[in-house]
Amino acid sequence: MQQVLEILTVIATAMVKFMFTGLVSYGIGNTFWETLVYTAIGGCLGTVLFYLAGSHVLEWFRLRHVRRVLDRLSRGLPPKPIFTRTNRTIVRVKQRYGMRGLAGLALPILSIPITSVLAAKYFRHDRRTLPTLISSVLVWSVVLSVAWSFIR
Repeated sequence: MQQVLEILTVIATAMVKFMFTGLVSYGIGNTFWETLVYTAIGGCLGTVLFYLAGSHVLEWFRLRHVRRVLDRLSRGLPPKPIFTRTNRTIVRVKQRYGMRGLAGLALPILSIPITSVLAAKYFRHDRRTLPTLISSVLVWSVVLSVAWSFIR
């Protein structure tokens, strides 16, 4: 039972804060291969879970926004401005780095939930988004497992 809880701890850590999962796994006493497998499983599960959940939540927010705009228009008020300075910056970064930049750089730094929700928001119509995220998780699992094995 203790071993199952340790495995679930590593997988749950990988789902939430991917970068430090290797440290947790090695701290529990797992080998390199166990760390690699548990990190990859947790990262992939977290990516799929947060990507799909993020898509649904973002769609709910989009419908809510549409209802509010229609409500403002029906009362004779102008719609609120869409392009703010922040939105322009986000679009510029999205166009410059794209999905591969988000998956390659933001995944270990920001965490899986934030990266998956950002991907769901800005790249949900591209069918390559989820496979790109999962591929990035697998590559980063290897890189971080090796890096933490040298540090421990």
